[in-house]
Amino acid sequence: MTLNARSLDENGWLCPTGEEMRRIDRDAIERLGLPGRVLMETAGRAVAAAVRARYPQVRRPLLICGGGNNGGDGYVVARVLHDWDDRIEPVVMAVGDPARHSPEARANLELLSHAGVQVVERAELKDLEAWLGRCDLVVDALFGVGVSRPLEGLAASVVDAIARCSLPVVAVDLPSGIASDTGESLGPAPRADLIVTLGLPKRALAVRAFEGAEVLVADIGLPVAAIESVDVRQRVLTVSAAARRLPTRPPEGHKGTFGHVLVVAGSPGKSGAAVLAAMGALRAGAGLVTVAAPALLAPLLAVKLNEAMTLALPESETGALGAGAAARLLEEAARRDVLVVGPGLGVEPETARVISELLGALERPAVVDADGLTAFAGRARDLRADAARVLTPHPGEMARLLGCSIADVQRDRVETARELANRSGAVVVLKGARTVVAEPAEDGRGLVYINPTGSPALASGGSGDVLAGIVGALLAQGVDPLDAAALGVYLHGAAGDSGRDVGGLAGEVAERVPAVWSALATAESEARGTGSPDREGLRRFP
Repeated sequence: MTLNARSLDENGWLCPTGEEMRRIDRDAIERLGLPGRVLMETAGRAVAAAVRARYPQVRRPLLICGGGNNGGDGYVVARVLHDWDDRIEPVVMAVGDPARHSPEARANLELLSHAGVQVVERAELKDLEAWLGRCDLVVDALFGVGVSRPLEGLAASVVDAIARCSLPVVAVDLPSGIASDTGESLGPAPRADLIVTLGLPKRALAVRAFEGAEVLVADIGLPVAAIESVDVRQRVLTVSAAARRLPTRPPEGHKGTFGHVLVVAGSPGKSGAAVLAAMGALRAGAGLVTVAAPALLAPLLAVKLNEAMTLALPESETGALGAGAAARLLEEAARRDVLVVGPGLGVEPETARVISELLGALERPAVVDADGLTAFAGRARDLRADAARVLTPHPGEMARLLGCSIADVQRDRVETARELANRSGAVVVLKGARTVVAEPAEDGRGLVYINPTGSPALASGGSGDVLAGIVGALLAQGVDPLDAAALGVYLHGAAGDSGRDVGGLAGEVAERVPAVWSALATAESEARGTGSPDREGLRRFP
């Protein structure tokens, strides 16, 4: 049993960090005795197969190879392409001192002299620029996961030249110059039209969308025992993984079966946030929804929401939540299953006190969003509770909770989400492109789900309010908090994907959730081309 039997299961794709992948490779070679040359040969053949399938007309590929194992993979690609079809005349740029190559890479470089493949050793930028105009495809085998610090000198110039060229670019494992854990560019922004990642999809491919690039995962024969020797705790959901998390809807069920969500939301000028959160909960299957809002808004919300109930709360002089609201909410919460707290509540000091008092004493599961999170700026630990909590910050709210900058948040979204999860004891949904869902853990390395759905269609006001309602509805239906967050994000993103790229409204996203739910419930294969590997052992990711 090899990679494809283990890397993709009922929980989605395993996505190791660069160090985790190195440990898996090392275990396969040193403990299990699988020769590194065999892994390299298999990897190179898989990349060659992908090149031949995607670009059948290629006759003169230019392979840019570094001195590590990524370069060795590139040498195998060149040899195999020429062996398969002698009309293909690869040109290899061997960058760096061959004496410093890894043993496996050096052995495969030496094989090229017997295979009739042209090699430019110790290649310089001028060599690359000269050949770019005479070749019809570039294979980037410079670094892969083997770079961890900013590029400079020749390496930076080579990556820049690859990015600027007009030829198709195939990256081996990762585009060179990408940090394997964070997806951050460590120099000139790289480019790839096809990425063939080896063994397992690296975390960078999960957290960063490479626009215009197809990503394939190549089975290189890693034993299951090697994969399981490392505790990889990052995953990407697939259709099948999301479908398995859907709550059951028994035929005899009624509105009481599917939970009662209490949405605490809205303030003058922000009544729409309450409406959208309620619609998210209703469209995601909650049996009952009550919207609790300042008394001034209750009549307006009763008109807007035919299917939800309303609850008028004490208000401040400005019409926001006022003194006494927390006591009333705690009384009402005892008769509800889940609370959604925060959308559109505003940031008045009196409102913040109400939120703090409510969440400090609440014994029911809760989704805390938007202004509910801002009330706890700089004191994330005060969000701890015995009952389940799901926090849904965008990067700005996350920065306020942790007392850092938005740039700090975005630099490593996975570890930032883990940090807040561990401080707050809650499941965290860090919203944005490739939303990250993290659970707390005693060792600080809780399970993380990275969401593959969603698009700029979700970049409109109120989208986050809909998501909070969806997650609340799933909690009310008995879904585990981590699964409710991961599934809610998946449904929300897929509902956005099924609409317009520009000009879509948050309310339209809520309206599309039932159709996405139905599609998941009847799904029999993986989404977006993922599924059974093709005959070359390649799968699409995600």
